[in-house]
Amino acid sequence: MARALLILAITLLVALSGNARAGQEKPSAESPNATTQDDDIRAVFNLLLAGQHEQAIKAVDEFFTRYPLGSETFSVGLAKAESQYRLQRIDDAIKSYEQALPFIEKLNNVAQRRFALVFFRLGTLYRRKAQYDTAIRFVEAGLTRQPQSTYYQILRGELLRERGHRDRALKHFATVLASPTPTPEERVVLRIKMTRLGAMPPGAPALNLAAQPLHSGVSFGIVPVNSTNASVSVPDLCLLLESKWRVLCAPLPAVQVDEARILDEERQQYAAEKILQELARRYPPNQRSHSIIIALTERDIFGPDTNFVFSWQAPQAGLGVLSTYRFGAGLDDFYEPDIIGTRRVGVQLLSTSGSLLGFDRPTQPDCPLAYPHDFREFLLKNTKLCESEIEQRDVLLKTKGVPSHHFGDRKNDEISRLYQKYYFD
Repeated sequence: MARALLILAITLLVALSGNARAGQEKPSAESPNATTQDDDIRAVFNLLLAGQHEQAIKAVDEFFTRYPLGSETFSVGLAKAESQYRLQRIDDAIKSYEQALPFIEKLNNVAQRRFALVFFRLGTLYRRKAQYDTAIRFVEAGLTRQPQSTYYQILRGELLRERGHRDRALKHFATVLASPTPTPEERVVLRIKMTRLGAMPPGAPALNLAAQPLHSGVSFGIVPVNSTNASVSVPDLCLLLESKWRVLCAPLPAVQVDEARILDEERQQYAAEKILQELARRYPPNQRSHSIIIALTERDIFGPDTNFVFSWQAPQAGLGVLSTYRFGAGLDDFYEPDIIGTRRVGVQLLSTSGSLLGFDRPTQPDCPLAYPHDFREFLLKNTKLCESEIEQRDVLLKTKGVPSHHFGDRKNDEISRLYQKYYFD
């Protein structure tokens, strides 16, 4: 996970900022270009965070030609291990991670917790080698240091299942599901796991929208821009919007935009404002078949004065853009990525579309339109509309909606299938 990489890098830099100074070399007055140990450490982790993994490995090897491996420097070697992990060099990564274990195990409990990801990484790597007993041992070692990590509790249960311990896996999933720690999304993953083991019915209960009116007057058009995640179905996303807002939605033909118009070369992100400008040019208000146009792009996006945004809207213009980049990047296979990636995009699309409809943000953190300050807060959200969102929808439909026809049995069956497949609420 990209988020895990960031956490690891920050963790190691924090640990090193306190430990490394005791042995750092001071630059000589005669060598104005000499660097301190701290400078070399930062250079290593900058390469790691930039995804320059070959260079990071080389920088770590060069680092240890200048500084000895010890309790003050072992954490630098984890940058090499993480880069090898990212490059799928399984045996090399295992060797590099395990080199740090004797130093980690000498730390106190508080400090050891900061390195729980090392044990989880080793569990993941040994799983790839089908060495399940060793993998379980390392994941459990990580969980003794960070038992609140539902993500890796799910990995433990999956390892038990893969090892052939079905009953133990089912009991483990049920125990974690009954605990207070999982986010709504993690509860969905646990339900999927228990369904696969035959302990729960699949997906959501059947819906009964057939007799409900589907309004016109307000409608959405969803348009892929340049490329979008192939596993994300635009027709499925439109069905989700129709089921929640009770207005029409249609997939639009994909468009190609010259990247010179929208790409920031230095950041390697699309400028969201420029995408909206391009949408305004291509879909002028008086020529649109839909009142609201939302672009989907696989590229990461940013808005003014931001590092990144999940989506960006211009409500008065009826235009928005949503990036799928951060919702599927780095999802491990044991976390049901084919379901969860689309489910995340669905949650964000509800938030984006609700903002474009002019709805106020709710006060509850699990509502689709709730504002998340970071990704962890995003994972608290469900796809089930909260009362305030339903009230605003109903007011909108009374003022702008025109009942054109009912959902009907066929569309109701399609939506029911969708909810079961992606565990929508």
